[in-house]
Order: sequence, then structure tokens, then C-alpha cells
Amino acid sequence: MKKLCVFLVIILCLLPAGLGESAPAGGVASADGRVLELISRSAILMDAYTGEVLYEKYADYRRYPASTTKIMTLLVSIEKCDGRKMVTVPKCSQDISLDSTRVPVYPGEQMPLQDLWYGLIFNSGNDAANAIAYLTSGSVSNFVKDMNQKAEALGMRNTHFANAHGLHNPEHYTTARDMALLTRHALDIDLFREITFSTAYTMQPTSLRGELVLDHRYGITDFSSKFYYPYAQGIKTGYTQMAGQCYVGCADKDGHELIVVLMYCGLTKNEKWVEAKKLFEYGFEVLSQRESKEK
Repeated sequence: MKKLCVFLVIILCLLPAGLGESAPAGGVASADGRVLELISRSAILMDAYTGEVLYEKYADYRRYPASTTKIMTLLVSIEKCDGRKMVTVPKCSQDISLDSTRVPVYPGEQMPLQDLWYGLIFNSGNDAANAIAYLTSGSVSNFVKDMNQKAEALGMRNTHFANAHGLHNPEHYTTARDMALLTRHALDIDLFREITFSTAYTMQPTSLRGELVLDHRYGITDFSSKFYYPYAQGIKTGYTQMAGQCYVGCADKDGHELIVVLMYCGLTKNEKWVEAKKLFEYGFEVLSQRESKEK
């Protein structure tokens, strides 16, 4: 019996965030009562203009956000800093794991802060995340405090950040609903839209390298991809083994804008595009039917 108990404890410790906990009541709901089959363990579809939730699946279940964390990193820095300011990349930019995604940027390089913002989103640069944190708040730890203060101010009740990049930490978690609230607020800022909706950007050359041409096209936003959805825009993907595939994006059609958040959408990268499209099409259909009834 003791060996069995030890085995169960080990298994629970290895499970991704949310697993091993009791699921919250009323975990799945849709605007018209329709059942949508999703592999995502948590998901939400929100009207960006009204805040109405059109679909949710365990949207208040705590999960690891991986690099979708960088939505908050970008938001906090944009609200506090001028992107045109020339900055010097700090040493702490390299305080990341060897297998981290990088822009890359190197200590001592000088560039406009906005180049780091684009590198953060386009290349999911963990080096850029640490640099932005330091340059925005004086230290990475201070920046993380600012992230958590912002989360509290936005009503993100089930969120706690432990870093600026989203690399795995047991104390770094959020929910699909909280990420939708964050994104809805961020979309009110034109510069946030400009960065996260753009598909190409060129970082200026520095003393350590030439110019860097960055590309920001996902399967759902790349017209050459079989997963392309013409109404989709940005915003940020994320992946770690513990978080699974994550995606926060939006779509605009016929005067409506929708936000989708998918958390732990399997382990392979293309499943999230299928599910995002399914949710977007469902949401636009619901809103279109409502408009037809009101006429």
C-alpha cells in the first residue's frame, strides 16, 4: 500500500497544471448551448468589444501559460516606456536556459527599446523578456512585481507570474479567462495591436550584428498554410512540456472582434489552429444570428 501511495504522489507531481485537482463546477458552457468538441483542456471565446463570453471550457482552471506570458510583459513595458528610447541590452538577458527561444540579443548591444518588443513577440525571445524587464523596472524581480500588480488591477484573480518569459515555474500560472481579460485590455492600446498583429519587422543593426529580419506568421495567419483563417490576427503562442500548446489570438469579421485563448491544446503545434478556427467560426455564427433576429 505504501508503494502504491508513493507511486500516485509521483504521478500527480508530474501532471501538467490543473491535473490532479477537482474540476470546477459548470466548467463548459456555450452561448447557444451547443456542444463543441475540443482537445484543449482549457479554452475561452470572448467578444472583444463587450466582454461577453461566448464559449468556455474550464476557463477558471489554473494552467501554465508558457510564452503567452509575453502578452503581459509587452503590455507592462509599453505602458511604462517610450519604445523609441535607445537602450543597452543588460547581462541578465542571458539568464535563461540553454534551450530557450532567443531573438537573439547580446549584452552591450544598443538598440531602440521597441526592437526588443518586436523580438519578444516575433521570435518569442526569452533573452528579450529579461532585457525588457530590467530596462522597464530596474530589475527582473521588480518587473515581475509590476506584472502581478497589473494582473490584480485587471481582475485576473487566478494568476500569478514568477518571470517575464513563461519558462516553467510551479508558481507561474494563469487561466484562460484571465488571459482573455488581459488581452481585451491590451487590445485597447494601438501600439500593442501594431506589434502583435504585424507579420514582419526589421531590427536595426548594432555593433555586434547586422540587421535582423523577423517574421511573425502563425499557421492560422499565414496565407500559404492549410490552416490559414483570413480573419485571424496575431497574437502569441506558447509551449512547454508542462503547459502544452497554448495560443492567444483574435479575429475580426463583419464589425465583430473575438478573442480566443487555448491552453494545453495537445503537444503538437497544428492542433491549436484547428481549434481556434472552430471557435472563431462558432462565435461569428452566433453573433451573426443574433443580428439577423434583431433586424
